[in-house]
Amino acid sequence: MPETKSSPVIELNSSNFNSFVESHKIAVVDFWAEWCAPCFVLSPIIEELASEYTQIGFGKVNADENSDIANQFGIMSLPTVLIFKNGKVVDTIVGAVPRDTIENKLKSVLGE
Repeated sequence: MPETKSSPVIELNSSNFNSFVESHKIAVVDFWAEWCAPCFVLSPIIEELASEYTQIGFGKVNADENSDIANQFGIMSLPTVLIFKNGKVVDTIVGAVPRDTIENKLKSVLGE
């Protein structure tokens, strides 16, 4: 039986969102929804980056199921990726962007 590789991206909701953001010096949170086609374009990119940047916490929030979190951060478009540093939003990426765009922002936040 093949091993199922668990995703390095954590599903976030109201009960674990704050502790996730606070427990990582740098956290990347992908806001998505089932009906959002561009979200499915972005998702594998986030998975790849999560596998490579193990020093960063990666999470995803289903904006429909967790509208309280989406509203808290003023999420108007999906997908939206928020980059947190020390618990504060330091960057926002809206839309299905190329991997390079996200990676460059991560390197910037990491100070690379």
